[in-house]
Order: sequence, then structure tokens, then C-alpha cells
Amino acid sequence: MNNKTAKKMVLIKNGVWKSAGNNLFWVNVVENKVFWLGMNNKTKENELGENWCHVGNGKIIDHQIILDWSDISVGKGNLNGKIVIEIISNIKMKVIEDSGNFGMSIWNWEKDYLNFSQLV
Repeated sequence: MNNKTAKKMVLIKNGVWKSAGNNLFWVNVVENKVFWLGMNNKTKENELGENWCHVGNGKIIDHQIILDWSDISVGKGNLNGKIVIEIISNIKMKVIEDSGNFGMSIWNWEKDYLNFSQLV
């Protein structure tokens, strides 16, 4: 019999998440697998996703998301790496390690659904 107490995995909400820098991330969790699309926010200098746009996939392990990501050719970026995000609750998380330029920011869940035509 195993005497170790297993931590319960915390799931986050599917949908659109926003970073402290107002960048958008479309996130979908299937069991403990995480898939996402991330794009820079619209600014005077860049349209949505024009500066960087990436995809990622990873897993939820305990209270963390461990994810590999890569820029895709929608944006100007040509980076890739790994990110570790602490799940604070099902609607809040915080970047704790990254090999990109995410910063150690808080991310908040925004809504279930948002398509590109809804972005102004």
C-alpha cells in the first residue's frame, strides 16, 4: 500500500485568458492536457498577433502547467521554449518559469469564447 498522499490536480477553465500585458491566450484543457494559442495584443505599432503568435501544448501536473510553445509564422517572432505556470485557482494563474519573454505575470480567465471578429 502506498503511504504517499497524492495532490489533487487543479483544472483551469477553458476559454480566453488575458496576461498582465493584456495579451490573449485561447486555452483548452482535455483531461490533464493543455493546448493554447497566444497572441500579442493590438497596439498602435502592431495588430493582434502581428508581433508574435504562438501555439503550445503541455500537461497539468499537480498545481502547475508545464508547457512547450513555439512561435508560428503568423507573427514576426521566431522563438520557442518552455513555460511553467502555477495554477492559483480555476480562473487565475501565474507564470513562475519561462524561456521566452512572458514575465512572471498573473493571468486571469476572461470568457468562455472569443472569436477574431469580436476583437476591435
